Amino acid sequence: MQLSTNLQSSSVAPPPSGGLSPSQIEAYHRDGYVIPSYRLADDDLKRLQELTLRLVADNPHLRDKSMVCPHFPQPWVRDLRIGEPEAWLAFAQEPAILDLIESLIGPDIVLWGTNIFHKRAEAGPATPWHRDGRVPINPLETVSVWIAVFDSFATNGCLRFIPGSHRAKTFGSHQLVYREDMIFPTTLDPNEYDESQAVDIELEAGQMVLFDIHTVHGARHNRGSEQRAGYSLRYMPGTAFYDHENAVGRDNGHHNRPLILMRGIDRTGRNDFTRGHHPDPAENPG
Repeated sequence: MQLSTNLQSSSVAPPPSGGLSPSQIEAYHRDGYVIPSYRLADDDLKRLQELTLRLVADNPHLRDKSMVCPHFPQPWVRDLRIGEPEAWLAFAQEPAILDLIESLIGPDIVLWGTNIFHKRAEAGPATPWHRDGRVPINPLETVSVWIAVFDSFATNGCLRFIPGSHRAKTFGSHQLVYREDMIFPTTLDPNEYDESQAVDIELEAGQMVLFDIHTVHGARHNRGSEQRAGYSLRYMPGTAFYDHENAVGRDNGHHNRPLILMRGIDRTGRNDFTRGHHPDPAENPG
């Protein structure tokens, strides 16, 4: 049976102490995702929408693809025209969002990536079922924050999750299936999930969902009349090591991905916070 989350009223305020409530933390660990009470303020949402529309307009060749690391200036990502990387980074630095992350991974927080996922109205591609676990982080602990730039409903291809699928703590078996109507080709083996258990994560613009790197997720095509976009922020704890040297698939940019310490300290003492900040353009991911 397909389920749907209940949209939270825009009048709901974040917990006065910041961060997630105990029941929200419990839900995250049980299901692999949670929708916090906090949402972007109206002015911040308007700014994010303006940035997204400009990014899409400036990169028509990536309109229905994942636009990687808009928070970081050129020339790190080849062929991605970014007007204001510092404005994108400001959302990842938002104290209220970092408070949410701290509730789950502790006070030492490292940003290792951002993405814009945009799907045009009426013909937006599907997102195949997948896990995000193929990154060189050890131990593999990451929380993603997916912010709805515009309303994200079942009618325009909202995110979908398989509750509890994170507990296996595995990337699983993926296949490469190249289709023009998919946002990327990495598809999880259908024997590793039960789509009948999928939950539609419907979000009003400005709302967000936090999810574990091992949680199985995807999205249907956008056949609706409104565009859909999400800004994803990816954080790991300062106790995790980002192993640039042993990244799998150098063309995906993981070997040169810039890290930014957002809060606390690097507990490993090994993370490289200079790599990728002044890259060789010849090694930029395409």
